Amino acid sequence: MASYVYTATGSVAASANIATDKIRIATTSSPIHYTTSFPNVALTGTVTCATNSDVVTGSSTAFTTQLTVGSWIGNTSGNTVGIVASIANNESLTLTANAAVAISGATARYNPYGVPYTVATANSAIIPSNTVERDVLVGQGNIVSYLNVSGATAAPFSITELGMPHANTGTTGF
Repeated sequence: MASYVYTATGSVAASANIATDKIRIATTSSPIHYTTSFPNVALTGTVTCATNSDVVTGSSTAFTTQLTVGSWIGNTSGNTVGIVASIANNESLTLTANAAVAISGATARYNPYGVPYTVATANSAIIPSNTVERDVLVGQGNIVSYLNVSGATAAPFSITELGMPHANTGTTGF
């Protein structure tokens, strides 16, 4: 069981990649907003796509090794470009629909597990100050994104992984 201490501020931050399916979150003197999501990381190379087409072309990309059918692709701001329907080769793939956002020869982000999102008060849960939330289901491989509750002073809180880590992952910095 690994445990990590973080401090929530007014900017969204993320925990490490969680190696277990459940965590415990314990706050100290301040409440926090939190949500869990799958990580998104930079695709190798650059991509080009247009909103009038479902084709994404790459340059020096590794679509066949980094992506699978169902992978999420987004721009560097985290906006969804689309979901992969098929992969022709390392530099060409097809989305399930036309690209929602155009990219022109720039870096893109991907997530093989689902659509990542950041913390906003509309899609997060609040853990009050001096509270222990036991058995928060997060799903192995996810991250916990957090920020402080508006008007609250930043204070440390902890995330503890519960159970045994999965063999194919470990907690890594994110």
